[in-house]
Amino acid sequence: MQNLNIYEELTKSDLTQLSSEQLRAMAVRVLETQEHDRQENQLEYYKPVSDTALAVHRSTTRYLGVGGGNGASKTDTVLAELSMHATGVYPSSLPEGVRDTLKGKFRGPVAIRVVVESLTTTLENIILPKLQWWKWNGTSQPGGERGHWGWIPRHKLKGGQWTSAWQARTRSLTVQCHNPDNGQYVGDSTWQFMAHNQDWSDFASGDFHHIMHDELTTYAIWRENQARTMRVGGRMYLCMTWPDDPSIAVDWAYDEMYERGRPGPDKRENVDWFEMWSTDNANLDQVEVAKQAADWDPQIAAVRIKGQPIRFSNRVHPGFSNHNTSVMVAGEEIFYNHVVDFPVENLLPAIFLLDPHPRKPHMGLWVQVDTYDDLWVVAEVLCEGGPDDLRAQVDDIEDNLQLRVAQRLGDPNMLRSPSSSKRGVCWQDEFSEVGLRIDLGDDSDVGRARLNDYFKVDPDRRQPRIHIHPRCNTTIRQLLRYCWDDYRHVDDRAQKQLPKDKDDDFPTLLKYLMNSLPSYQNLIVGPQVLRTRKKKEKYG
Repeated sequence: MQNLNIYEELTKSDLTQLSSEQLRAMAVRVLETQEHDRQENQLEYYKPVSDTALAVHRSTTRYLGVGGGNGASKTDTVLAELSMHATGVYPSSLPEGVRDTLKGKFRGPVAIRVVVESLTTTLENIILPKLQWWKWNGTSQPGGERGHWGWIPRHKLKGGQWTSAWQARTRSLTVQCHNPDNGQYVGDSTWQFMAHNQDWSDFASGDFHHIMHDELTTYAIWRENQARTMRVGGRMYLCMTWPDDPSIAVDWAYDEMYERGRPGPDKRENVDWFEMWSTDNANLDQVEVAKQAADWDPQIAAVRIKGQPIRFSNRVHPGFSNHNTSVMVAGEEIFYNHVVDFPVENLLPAIFLLDPHPRKPHMGLWVQVDTYDDLWVVAEVLCEGGPDDLRAQVDDIEDNLQLRVAQRLGDPNMLRSPSSSKRGVCWQDEFSEVGLRIDLGDDSDVGRARLNDYFKVDPDRRQPRIHIHPRCNTTIRQLLRYCWDDYRHVDDRAQKQLPKDKDDDFPTLLKYLMNSLPSYQNLIVGPQVLRTRKKKEKYG
């Protein structure tokens, strides 16, 4: 600030003698100097765009996910924090508690890897300008209120210049790191930039303290980067806007980051997930944001504005929930959860359903029917072996739960197909030989709609007509992920009402169940009870 040196010797008396024109000139010079300092040291002036951004900075988990709407500042928020850790500059403009938490994550010189969408269209045009001190990022004019200059302070660049610090051939950046407490130089931090469309094997080298994924990457790259952070106890970041096309596979991100990072029964201690809304970013023109949100379909707006996933929005059974849910019935709010821990009533008839497989586990399900004809899914089985192994597991579960099995149904297509072990013998015959007499189920699509009706709250009993025991983990997981195989946009052509063949095993068994129109009276009085078990020990 050399151009302010002329004012250093001014006394209070001197100031009172300055003319209005001189005072204005001094004020202009001060503002110009401050703006120049802001441009070269933007990180010192950093202000998180929202309370959620502050929460991101408070997080200390190994895995950090930020789902954001378009323009919600998810990438900027994480890049700002990485710039702090790389340089040792922790802005005094931050709330004291947040600044202390950030400083607590300081490790000295660090190795950072940033994975972007494209090295040709994204890196130079979008990501690097967020770090370059002379580049303006924002919706207002350069230096205005809505935006920021690049995060890396000019004097922190190796050699004091971008041209010295940046190596285009290796796509790497070197910055100086200083101890935030005493300002002592402690070494150089390095940034490496890669892209999602590279082969996963390109990532199989080096150790990194921080690896950031800007937008969704492949699971192969994610898994390899986990290995790159493992030896140094590094952190993994995923910043993304969920695809508004529900047919795009994002299962790994949903399973490993979204479900494990949000508050709830599946929350993991080492994972945090935050949702940053476009409507919370003060740097955006919120009038225009509101106009665009109004033009979008509510489902698309939830993705583009709130950063919420719609991966399973086209579920075949959308009414199923494994969390506490409420619905209004005759003016009364009814709370329910399809997954409940209930006792097994051994006097109730049960139906065993089987989906045999030659190349993956045989899958079976037991469902009891009560006097109201409501359904209680009490147990499941996944058996890797042959018919004898399945019979042994079936016996064990039915003995332990003291189940009164009145009927056995199975996949009609697989049961009548040839088994892999004997020529001319179908799966139904093989199971019958070991004592499992299984009738062919009805494969019509009607059962799916009936099952959806059972997921609804019965207005008389004030509860759903089907409940699932929490030990049926695979059944619960598949019901949450069983989706229609949609075209990308339903306005391009009619929606195909065909479900995907993924996560369909147990939902399909429930379809066979519903097609059989299970009735307590028919099961008790009609079909012969196949086996009544005596309880030996508690199961599950």
